[in-house]
Amino acid sequence: MSSSPQSRALKGQAVWVPSILVVAGSLVLRLPGLVHQLFDPDEAAIATMGMVVSRGGVLYRDVIDRKPPLAPFLYAASFIITGSRDLRPLHLFAALEIAAAALLLAWEVRRRVSVRAGWWAAGLVLAAAIAFRPTDSQAANFSHLALLPGCAAIVLARRGTRRSAVGAGVCLGLAVLTRQTWIIGLAPAVVAVWLHGGRRASRGVIVTATTLATVASIGLVVPLSGFVHWTFTGNGSLLFDVSPTAKLTDRALLAIAGFVLAHAAVCWLVIRRGWHRDDLDLWLWLAAGLIAVAAGLRFFEHYWMQALPPLCLLAAPTIERFTRNGRRVMVAFVAVPTVFAWWAAWSPAHRANPAPLVAEVREDTRPNQTVAVWGSFPEIYWRSGRDPGGALVLSDFIVGKAYGRRNGAGTLRDATPGALDQYLEALRAHPPELFLDTSTGDIRGYGRYPPSLLPGLESFLDAHYKPTESVDGVAIYRLKT
Repeated sequence: MSSSPQSRALKGQAVWVPSILVVAGSLVLRLPGLVHQLFDPDEAAIATMGMVVSRGGVLYRDVIDRKPPLAPFLYAASFIITGSRDLRPLHLFAALEIAAAALLLAWEVRRRVSVRAGWWAAGLVLAAAIAFRPTDSQAANFSHLALLPGCAAIVLARRGTRRSAVGAGVCLGLAVLTRQTWIIGLAPAVVAVWLHGGRRASRGVIVTATTLATVASIGLVVPLSGFVHWTFTGNGSLLFDVSPTAKLTDRALLAIAGFVLAHAAVCWLVIRRGWHRDDLDLWLWLAAGLIAVAAGLRFFEHYWMQALPPLCLLAAPTIERFTRNGRRVMVAFVAVPTVFAWWAAWSPAHRANPAPLVAEVREDTRPNQTVAVWGSFPEIYWRSGRDPGGALVLSDFIVGKAYGRRNGAGTLRDATPGALDQYLEALRAHPPELFLDTSTGDIRGYGRYPPSLLPGLESFLDAHYKPTESVDGVAIYRLKT
């Protein structure tokens, strides 16, 4: 017997009203990002790449970073559409992406468990994505932008059909093209389509082939060899070198403790759930996310974003075991760290102020001229609107500098293969008007990396540049006429 129009309207309302609340909740939780622009230096690096691309430049040739291409493309699209380099439209997009990811997980849990558990899944995702430091919660960086395609891959892989396996592969490929560590998810994706698809091996072949084809398709718009080198093969030393002076155990334990403390509700719900055979793929997705957190041994908080979807999918069904009072207690455990993180995000901390240098660059160069910044200060490129001379957004790739490792000449062995040669080649082909040496100001640890560490770079500067002045301790060199 078919349902009446009135009952269908009530059911539709029961879906749409909470869905609107999820979107509104995501916008409110990310409201600081709709007011402030820069939260994370990664955003300045992506913005620099997007700026060059929006002017017709090509990634991995005209502007280079050790990251996948979809985030810079999104930034470039925003710059073109808005006619500005404002980052707040990107923060709005990230808020809507996270809301869409929450609704996807709600749909999956609602289908398998209950309506209440489904909306809990959505709420857990929204809250968990905010319960970090401002730099890691409010930004629109690679981890945030990969969340939606990653969630879609997890959900579609669990549907078990051939069509959903194709969709899961495409979405996983898009996640990889946004943050490369999602490639680790290929293993749980294969298990998921096999486990939920009638134990058919062909489903695993489909999801593998479509994932790899989606990733490889980026070769249609960027140099494929450059993409592979800068995103995957050139990162070996960054990912696998373990420095005995890095205090890795302390940092790892601190990262785990901080996450568990801020996400106690989700972790407790997962523990309460226990083992279920149909959850095997979710546990594997979680393992993949934890590997992504540890990759590079830097333990940035936003790396946990990859672990949030499986955590929330595992946690939400457990809420059905709780009484009404028990659920209220869990709401409190979710809300307290989220509200604290949200409040802290209204006053983001910035350790380096680019304004004086940006003013100098704008005064001494024309918009069509390039500048080179020796160091890790991409904010100068983005705020000044000048393209990076030498193509590299950061000098870290040349000197092997990485967070959590002792700075100095000893890291030169960890440099990205070929980075120095490519940098010098680009400098010689198109010498930038200004060269800013942040090592003289010891900005972000570059006091241990003067250009004199690299004879080829020092010779280039001596031959083509003359020192003019110092701004905030940063030595500025001008191209000889």
